[in-house]
Order: sequence, then structure tokens, then C-alpha cells
Amino acid sequence: MVIESLLFLVSLGLAALLGFAAHRASICTVKAVEEVLTTRRGFMLVSFAKTVLWVMAVTALLAWALPGSRANLAGWPISLTGLAGGLVFGVGAVLNKGCAFSTLTRLGGGQLSMLVSLAGFVLGVLGHGLLSPSDPAPTALVSDALIAEAGLGPRLVAAALVLWGLWEAWRLWCSRPAGQRLRALALAEHYRLSTAALLLGVSNGLLYALHGTWAYTSTLTRGVEQATGDGDGPAPIAWLLFVFVVAGMALSAWQRRSFRLRWRPRPGWLSYLVGGTLMGFGAALVPGGNDVLILHAIPTLSPHALPAYLAMLAGIAVALVVMRRMGASLETIDCSGDICRT
Repeated sequence: MVIESLLFLVSLGLAALLGFAAHRASICTVKAVEEVLTTRRGFMLVSFAKTVLWVMAVTALLAWALPGSRANLAGWPISLTGLAGGLVFGVGAVLNKGCAFSTLTRLGGGQLSMLVSLAGFVLGVLGHGLLSPSDPAPTALVSDALIAEAGLGPRLVAAALVLWGLWEAWRLWCSRPAGQRLRALALAEHYRLSTAALLLGVSNGLLYALHGTWAYTSTLTRGVEQATGDGDGPAPIAWLLFVFVVAGMALSAWQRRSFRLRWRPRPGWLSYLVGGTLMGFGAALVPGGNDVLILHAIPTLSPHALPAYLAMLAGIAVALVVMRRMGASLETIDCSGDICRT
């Protein structure tokens, strides 16, 4: 009982840490594509790749040390439906002016308009349920056998990932500003992308081993499906983790004095509703939003994950290019020096 209570508290702390780090680094898949379009650089996309590697390293280590965690490895086959869902999600994220990560970051910063986006997400999942009541059953992942088996190849891959993680952590510590201590690094106004990748990857890897797929787009989707009688729904702790991720983001905004409560409705909120609805519909098709794909599905080698994420990037890019040709200006995202500035 004591161990269960301790793991429960640790899980909530990890969720808050993940939210804090995501807010400090201002990560967002829409911003990542805007960076490519406006500066011809892809530092934020590289940081997402590092996050995936961190999750893989932690997952591989825990799958070897704690065989019970392998039960969480489950995924879906690649399909045209998943690719279409990625495109729809990407277009919706542009209309929403932010992806799954950014939606919670803005909510944590006091923008209550993101509640409209989340409401739209729920509507999108409901719409998918009405149009496509039956979903394909999860299939066993390739990574289940790859990590769990005791062959030399999987052991070498796991060892390489762990060694890379140790080297990357040492590199980050050695390249910190001269004389800066851990407290100053933790309270820095902007986190380096590589630092955020470490914190997100390790925190999520531990949470994934303990609770399975917990990211909020999956939690909302499964919650709606449970309410409509189409599924079992998420574990109760998934809702708490969702709340603590937002709490971590709100704490970050409050600590650096950028929290501003904005609640007055504006005509632009309609874009958030439409964008959120498309994101919910797309996430139900994939299945999973960009948070699920980066934090869970791609690291565990689910066959559908990388193609669906590339489709999301394509949907975002097409929507941004169309908007630019219609006269809208794109936000310039400068991530030089491993820190993103807008």
C-alpha cells in the first residue's frame, strides 16, 4: 500500500514536471513546421526526435528490468484511415493555432479559449463515433518482441540507447552557462529544446511504464467512447495526470509571471472550435494526437505511428502555405542556440 501510494505521488509529480518543461520550451508541432517554412531550419523537429529517443531508452531499460511493463506495448497497423486522420488533425491544429501540446500550454497560461478547443475535440470524437462506430482492434507491436526478447541485437539496441542518453545528459550539463547551478537552470525563463526533450522523454517513459498510454488526446478520446458505450474508457489516474500536466504548465506561467487569465469570448474562438473539432476527428481516426504519437506510439514502433505523424506534418504545412498565399503572415520561429524564440 505504501509503495502504491508513493508511485501515485511520483506519477503526479512526473506529469507536472512534463507540463512545466513543455511550457518552458514552448514546444508545438505547428511551430515546428512554421520554423521550417520561415527559417528553413528544423531544430524543434530534431528535439521531438530526441524526445522519442529518450522514451525509447527508458522504455527499453524498464522493459528489461520490469517485464510487467511490456503489457503496455500495443499499437495499430498502418492504414489509409490513419493517414487521413493525420492530415485532418494537422489542418485542425493550424485552425486552432496550436497542436495538442500548445493547446494545454495556452490553457495553463490562462487562455480559457482553449476550453473551447477541447470542447471541439470532444465533438470531433463524437462525430467520428457516429460516422465510424467500429475501430480496428489493436495489434501486437513489433517493439514488444524487439525489446522483450533476450537476443543480442535487441540488447545492443537498448544498450546504445541508454549510452546515448547518458552522453546527452552529460553534454547538456557540461554545456550549461558557466557557473549556473541546478536551481537557476530549473527556473530559467526558457528551456533549451534538448533539456525539454530529456525531461519530457524520461518523465513520459516512466509514466508509460506505470500506466500505459496516458496522453490527454487518448484520455479524452477513450473517455468520450466510454460515455457513448463504445469502449472501456481510460484509467481514473489518466484524468489526474491530465490535470497535473496543465497544473505544471500553469505553475511555469505563474513562476515566470506570464500567467494572464483571458476569458472574454471573441469571434476568433470559432476558429478554435472548428480546429478542435477537426483535431478530435483526426485523433480518433489515427488513433492518437501528436502527443500520443511522439510520447507513446513512435517510440514503441507502432506501425501506424510515424506515417500518421508525417501526414500530420503534411497537413500542417499545406494549411500554412494556403494561409500564406491568402495573405496571412506566418509567425517567424527562431530556434537557434537550442532555444525557441518567436
